[in-house]
Amino acid sequence: MNGCANNIGRVYTVGEWLSGCVNFSVPDSAVDHICVTRGVESDLPYTAMVGPNGDIDARLLKADLLMWMVRGPGKVNNTSDQDNGWAHSEGGYTLSEADKRRLLAEANAIYDELEPESVFGRKAIRMRSAGIMPAYRDTDGRPLPRRPI
Repeated sequence: MNGCANNIGRVYTVGEWLSGCVNFSVPDSAVDHICVTRGVESDLPYTAMVGPNGDIDARLLKADLLMWMVRGPGKVNNTSDQDNGWAHSEGGYTLSEADKRRLLAEANAIYDELEPESVFGRKAIRMRSAGIMPAYRDTDGRPLPRRPI
């Protein structure tokens, strides 16, 4: 029997898709926040969002989720319960600085293509000052008196 037979007719939601984009446990509250920020309902059918009339590219939601992970803690502890031979655990994860850089690079690639103003960490133009220059003339153009040093 095919394991997918039980999912026939099931509606795959945006929230489920977003949670499945990463191989970590993501809180529903984070998924809901990301969706609300983009003006998308997390229980909206995924096909309605990415179809020809979809208003937002689903990849922007994925980039927002990746940024959420990058800005969060590097280590999330797991939870485990055990009682008389019964055990339950919910996984945690650890993200190294290299992992965070890769996630940031992936998010920035999506932002660069779809929403360039959201790219994180883009270098700004830097202006360098030559210091404070003395004024030799006033605002009317008359020479200023010089004090002896």
